Amino acid sequence: MIEIILFVLGVSTGIYGVLVGAGGGFILAPVLILFFSKDPEIAAGTSLALVSINSISGFIAYRKSGFIDVRSGILFAIAAVPGSVLAPFILDVMPGNIFRTLFGVLLLGLATHMFFRGSKAGDDSNRISNEITLKPALPKWKSFTVRERKITAFDGTIFKYSFNESIATTFNLALGFVSSFFGTGGGFLRTPILVSAFSFPVKVAVATSIFSLSFYATIGAAAHAFNHNIEWYPTLVWGGLGLVLGGQIGARLTQRIKSFWILKLLLLVVLFLGLQLLLEGLWPGLLKLPSAH
Repeated sequence: MIEIILFVLGVSTGIYGVLVGAGGGFILAPVLILFFSKDPEIAAGTSLALVSINSISGFIAYRKSGFIDVRSGILFAIAAVPGSVLAPFILDVMPGNIFRTLFGVLLLGLATHMFFRGSKAGDDSNRISNEITLKPALPKWKSFTVRERKITAFDGTIFKYSFNESIATTFNLALGFVSSFFGTGGGFLRTPILVSAFSFPVKVAVATSIFSLSFYATIGAAAHAFNHNIEWYPTLVWGGLGLVLGGQIGARLTQRIKSFWILKLLLLVVLFLGLQLLLEGLWPGLLKLPSAH
């Protein structure tokens, strides 16, 4: 029975994780802690390994769509690697309640950001086939690494946008640590921030985030494996099989669902899980959630 539950969880999480460019870790990690009673370090390590599987599956599917900003994805992955390797060693010495509390605060902070910026982040109408340029009044020190991108999807859609490449890449230095520490992969933070702060088209941000995740999540998962933080069976095997299938389905659904609704649904899930983890971290046992054991 547990194998079936994990497979279904993998499929559903894989679909949604790839659909929003998050890799599913922001759902998997808290679910493993709250409903499967996993220790924080095991939940983070196993979740990140599952994110690696999900992101590789999603990347293979997105590669055919032409939505990936390859240069940005590689730069983001390189920047994220150091933190993703360091985090498992710090996680091993941190108490579980502190882990849950920090994770809850992180998710609630993201939900707040998405709520106030969601209307802009979910609108692709002014991003597709229109070049976005920075105001000429910007100081030179802020604009000297501004880069323009032109992405042509396989369906003929052209995305043109401009963003500060150095700032976006530097942001991923911290994101690599956060993603490996919490076992989330970090896509649930990167995708909305790329859209709202760096003017990425939503579908390009989603595909690029998954592409980047496929590199550094795998390296971070290897670091967790070195620390014996991965539950190989049944969680990784059955959850991973579900994630492979879900990743393929999610990448195809992205082309059919409006970005506005993708980000709104992401907001609800992040808010719910953030509240759950914050309460569990501050008042252990308060929620008394059932275990899947």
